[in-house]
Amino acid sequence: MLGEREHIDPKDFVSLCKSGKEKDWVTEWHSDIANDAGYTIFGVDICGGEELPDINSIYTVILGGTLHVVTENRTWLHNLRSWLSDYRQTKRPLLAICGGHQMLSTQFGKGELKGRTGGTLAGTYKVQLTRKGREHPLFLDMSEFPKFHFANYLHVLPSSQQNNGILATQDHSPAISIDHGGNWFSTQFHPEASKESWDIYYGLHEKGYISNYSNDHEGSKLMINFLTNT
Repeated sequence: MLGEREHIDPKDFVSLCKSGKEKDWVTEWHSDIANDAGYTIFGVDICGGEELPDINSIYTVILGGTLHVVTENRTWLHNLRSWLSDYRQTKRPLLAICGGHQMLSTQFGKGELKGRTGGTLAGTYKVQLTRKGREHPLFLDMSEFPKFHFANYLHVLPSSQQNNGILATQDHSPAISIDHGGNWFSTQFHPEASKESWDIYYGLHEKGYISNYSNDHEGSKLMINFLTNT
C-alpha cells in the first residue's frame, strides 16, 4: 500500500525490478528468506486496486508502509481494515510496517497517531530495545541498539495497555515496535526496505535525506526472525 499514483510512480523504480512496483521488489528481495522458512511469498498492490486474498489461503502477512495517512477516507483502506479484522480471528502471524504499525496501534488498539516533534525522520538510525524487546524472538541475536531504516513524520503514542507490549523506542518516539498479542507485531521502521529504494525516492523529492541512509542495518535479520521464530 505504498501509494496511489498521486504519491508514487512505479516507473521511477524500474531499476529495482522490472515492474517498479513495491510488491514486486519486496518479494524479489525476500523470496529466499521466505523459501528457507517454508513460505511462498507474493504481493498484493492494495492501493493499486488489486483484491485482497482469501484469508483461508494465507499463513502469514507482512503489511507494508504507505505514503498515505491511514485515517484517510479511501475505499481500499476501509477494505483493508475489514480484512484485517477477519484475519485477526485466525491468530496467524502479522508484521505491520510504518503506516501498518500506525494502523494496528490506533485502529486495532488505543494508541494515538501524532506528528513527531522533530519532524520527518528519514535515514538509518539506532533503536533501543526494551527489556521485553531484548528477549523477544523478533529481535533474536541483535544488539540492544540495532539499526533500521526510517521514513516517517507521524508516530504512535501508546495507550497504557500497549505499554506492556513495547519492544523498542527511538529518541522521542516511545513505541516504534509493539507486540500486540495474538501473533501480531509492528514496527515504525522499515525492515523490508533497502538503501537503494530510499535513494531513489528521496532523490526525486528530498535529496538531503539520501546521505542519512546506510547499508548497515538489521532489516533482513528481523525479516528472518519474523518468518522463522514467530
